[in-house]
Amino acid sequence: MSTSAPGPRVTGLETEFGVLCAPAGPSGATKDDLPDVERAAALIFRHRPVGYRSTNLFLPNGARLYLDIGAHPEYATAECVSVRDLVAQDQAGREILAAMAERAAAGLAQMGTSARFHLLANNTDSAGHTYGCHESYSVPRSLLDAPDDATRASSETTMAVLTSFLATRPVLVGSGRPLAGGPTEPNDGSSGEGEEAAWGLSPRAPHLQALTSADTTGQRALVNTRDEPHADATRLRRLHVTCADTTMAEPTTGLRSAVTLLLLDALEAGWDFTDLILADPLVTLSALGESPWGDVPATTVQGRSLSAVDIQEAFLERLTSYLDDAGAPDFLRGAEHLLTDLAPRVISALRHHDDSAIDTEIDWAIKRRLMRAQRERHPQLSGQSLETLRSRVDLAYHDLNAETGLVPRLVAQGAMVNLCDPEEIERARQTPPATRAALRGAFVAACLEVGADFSVSWESLRLDSPPTAPVDLPD
Repeated sequence: MSTSAPGPRVTGLETEFGVLCAPAGPSGATKDDLPDVERAAALIFRHRPVGYRSTNLFLPNGARLYLDIGAHPEYATAECVSVRDLVAQDQAGREILAAMAERAAAGLAQMGTSARFHLLANNTDSAGHTYGCHESYSVPRSLLDAPDDATRASSETTMAVLTSFLATRPVLVGSGRPLAGGPTEPNDGSSGEGEEAAWGLSPRAPHLQALTSADTTGQRALVNTRDEPHADATRLRRLHVTCADTTMAEPTTGLRSAVTLLLLDALEAGWDFTDLILADPLVTLSALGESPWGDVPATTVQGRSLSAVDIQEAFLERLTSYLDDAGAPDFLRGAEHLLTDLAPRVISALRHHDDSAIDTEIDWAIKRRLMRAQRERHPQLSGQSLETLRSRVDLAYHDLNAETGLVPRLVAQGAMVNLCDPEEIERARQTPPATRAALRGAFVAACLEVGADFSVSWESLRLDSPPTAPVDLPD
């Protein structure tokens, strides 16, 4: 194996948001006065940043904001080369959307309708639909593509390692979910005991049906294989991961990207993970949707009977060895503790069925702590009332609305810690990372300043007034 550090790779996050419009205040609007989901999303985008004429926006910070199929606002970060930049960009997008929703509510109030818009950074709605958080990683084309029979086995093995890793990754970075039909008897004490049986690790897991697929909606997969590199196709391929839970805690988001980036570096350097390939990753992943501690079967192709926690711990141990040999990569600068400190604590919490050491940093643990606290406040609840309480806690946790969402209060109380400083996130709202996004963002900002018509994609820029030839940005 090689310990030479691979070159910089860019990464990005795309997050789809659920939308809900609800009455606000004691004399709030009636249901008939409120916009439905499609109109609510359209109203939010009516209050997009100044200077845009459509609902497909490339922003001065290099990111893309648009209205996706199904009335889902979606924010795709600019291309980032560090974990901290990625988390800051992701949080900046949420703040931009939340501000748009606040302006939309103010607009309704001026017309006499007292309502509140909720943007939900979650994964499922009450009708059972799922929407996701997608990750993109640039990789050498040789890592995933097989130009001939001699290299096909290597590419297939790489994908088998990746899907086995992704299928067990929710034990580290799942966002947690309340289970319908969980324990619904009144709490018999003040400790919140028994709530573990009502919560699983991943809301996205039960909706994933394939390891890989070129289809983004018909067959939801761990990895989307459509060949769309958004870069120089002769050199680069995009690893498009479509199985992530949408997370609220910055350390969880950072850990998810950090451990995946490090695995890609190790694979590119030739490190061997073939003994961790699972015989049926989807079976293991599906079980994590209802497992509170991740101790579900994960049988390897070599016949070893392990658990999902065992698999992730083995990946982490090997990646720690890779770090020791190759040194900390630049993308981990300022975030090394996510791998060296936080990840081992998550494994320990899972082993000991005690999440108290991670319940300000990891989504599934934070949310479970909140539920225990609610059970202590309402020990008399049972049946449907208790299920409703769990659902309300879940929704409030993922709500971007500053008045009703739980995250701002948790941060203010020290019950949730951040990775990035507020200044980093504010800077990310305006300033692109030091990738080709910097050129894109400067171009967009200049066009908006003078009112010029322009067309932008991930890999090209074009001035439309007067018409010019596009400038390609393949790297």
